[in-house]
Amino acid sequence: MYLDWIIAIATSAPAGLPDPALTCAVATPSERPLAFTPQVGLTPRRVAARGNLQLTGCTSPDGSAASLRSGWVAVKATAEASCTSARDVRGGAVITWFGGDGRPVGTSRLRIKADRLATQHPADALLTGTIAAGALKGERVRGGLSPAAALLGCAARGMSTLPGSGKITFG
Repeated sequence: MYLDWIIAIATSAPAGLPDPALTCAVATPSERPLAFTPQVGLTPRRVAARGNLQLTGCTSPDGSAASLRSGWVAVKATAEASCTSARDVRGGAVITWFGGDGRPVGTSRLRIKADRLATQHPADALLTGTIAAGALKGERVRGGLSPAAALLGCAARGMSTLPGSGKITFG
C-alpha cells in the first residue's frame, strides 16, 4: 500500500547532499575488455590493468554537464589485486565525451587513486579518483563495475580479462 513511497525514500539521495554533476552506465566493450598482466588470482599480487570502458545513458542531475551524453574511456593502472580485493590502486584514464548527436564534445583526464582495500568487486577501484583536467575538472569520481564471471571461476583459473557493467558518478 505504501510500497511506492518506501521505494522512493530508500533509493533517494540523503538530504543535504548536492546532486552529482553526471551519472552514467559503464560497461567493458566486448572487443576491448579490461586486461590484467599478470592475471588476477586468488592471492594478492601487483598487476597492471589496461583497457577500455563505454559510458552510456549519461544524465546531469545538477544540469552542469548536460551536453555530455556518452563517453569512451581508456584506462591504465596498477594495483595490488586478487579475485576478492584491490588496494594501492594508481593510474589514469582519458575520457572522450560525446554529445547527443554522437560527436566529440571534449575530454577529461581521470587520476585513479584508491588507497583503501576494496572488496566484493575489486574492479570498482578503477573507477575511483578525481578529474584532473578537462570537462568536469575537480569532480570526484566513484563507480561500480560488477564482473560478468563468478568469483569461483577467478579463484580456480585466474582472470586475465574482465567483462562487466555498472554505474559511475562524477561529483
